Formats: sequence, structure tokens, C-alpha cells
Amino acid sequence: MKLEKSRFTSEAAPQSNVGLGVIINNDFAAIVPVNSGLIGGRQTNIVSARDLHKALGVGKDFSTWITDRITDYGFAIGSDYIVNKAISPKLGKSPTGAACSPVTVGRPGKDYLLSISTAKEIAMLERNEQGRAVRRYFIQCEEELQRSVPEIASRYRQHLKARINAAGRFTAMCEALELARMEQGKATQRHHYTNESNMLSRIVLGGLTAKQWAQTNGVEGEPRDSMNAEQLEHFAYLENTNITMIDMGMEFDQRKAELTRLSQRWMAKHLEVAHD
Repeated sequence: MKLEKSRFTSEAAPQSNVGLGVIINNDFAAIVPVNSGLIGGRQTNIVSARDLHKALGVGKDFSTWITDRITDYGFAIGSDYIVNKAISPKLGKSPTGAACSPVTVGRPGKDYLLSISTAKEIAMLERNEQGRAVRRYFIQCEEELQRSVPEIASRYRQHLKARINAAGRFTAMCEALELARMEQGKATQRHHYTNESNMLSRIVLGGLTAKQWAQTNGVEGEPRDSMNAEQLEHFAYLENTNITMIDMGMEFDQRKAELTRLSQRWMAKHLEVAHD
């Protein structure tokens, strides 16, 4: 994959001992170069995972570190990152497997090209001084946004709250479904969870599943990350109600009909509030 130098790219190459003040007081390109590239056929700003690993001063070897991060936090290939294989004459390998100083002979170098949002998230997960500095940087950005444009900051917080609430309710709904089926002596398969999810999505999203909605709206990655706060609140309400119905032993079709009716009431009430 060919990368074009972006105007967002730092003029200086990233250093593993990058100063904390630089991280806090400048943009993300001060930590690691940001380039222009394609992920999932979509033009976006990307970051080399190898560069990020170096800039953050991670003690763990690169391959283990990046695969652990991808697995533990569910980053998706084709939307959050892509894999790039290229000859890298600057990458050597120490006896322990860690990346080391430049060597004279090149070797195939496997890199992970991350979307900038994925790179930021990974950076904030590091439990060292660089990682803590990155977290402080984004906290300061949020505080500055609150001071300068409070109404935008408020919308962001509302969306974050709705996203977290909907995620929590979905997990609880799946647990309730599994428990109810277990009490009936039935195993719960993947498609049972999918059926519940698609049922609620079609109610909230006008007859579309989340996947269909994402395709229709050109959304990459997890669909709920791109939904607005009202849609997420709608999901959380229906998920919470569905938990109660599952606990009551109501069958799927009965729950679907009742949730559809309650959804219409919920939307009517929110429409009234919006017009007040």
C-alpha cells in the first residue's frame, strides 16, 4: 500500500522518548506521523502501529503488543485497521523478538495501519507515562471544548452516555435470554442473539437491521458508533423492556408485537418533548 505524506504529519520523526509536554500541548501528529491512506476502500488518516509502538515506549515486543490490543478490544480489520506487508530495511529483530536498531539487510516487515481514532484509543490504553500523557491530552481537549463551545461538548457527552447505556442494556438482554433458555433446558446459539438484535433494529431503524442501515448510510465499522443519541436511547429503552418480557416468559412474536407498540408510544412522547 502506498502512503502519501499528509499535511497532518509531524515534520520531525517520532522519538521513543517524546516529551510529555509535546504530547499534551500539541496534536496527535506530534506523537506519531499521520498519513493519508485507504482502510476498507475509504480514504482516511492512518497511523503505523509500529511507529505508535515506538513513540509510546512500549516494553512488550511489537507483534505481541498489537495482536493483544486488537484481540482484547475488538478492533476490526477493514474498518479499524489493515495489515501491510512490506520490505523494511530499518527494522531488525533482537534475540527476544523486539524491534531494535536499524540493520543493513532488509526483511519483510508486517505492519498494522490504524485509523487515527483506533490509534488514539490504543494510545490511551497504555499504562505508562506516555499513555497517561495521551489521556491527559484528550481530557484537556474535552475541557477546552467545554469552555469554548459548551453546547457541542454537551452533545458529545449525551451521545457517549447513550452509547454506553445501550451497550450495557444489550449485554444484559443477552444474559437474560440465555438464562431463560437455560431454565427451559434449551441451548442458546449465536443466531438467537442475532434474532433479538435484528428484531430491535428493525423497530428502531425503520425495518432495517443494523448491518443494512450501515450499508444504506455508508457507515464503516460498528453501526451503533454512528447512530445518534436518540436512536441509542431508543435501543436502550427497548432492550430494557425486552429483558422484563423475557423474564416473564413471553415468546418472541409476542414480545415483538408489544415492543413495536411501546416503541410507537416512546417516539410519540419524544416528539412531543421536542416540540415543547
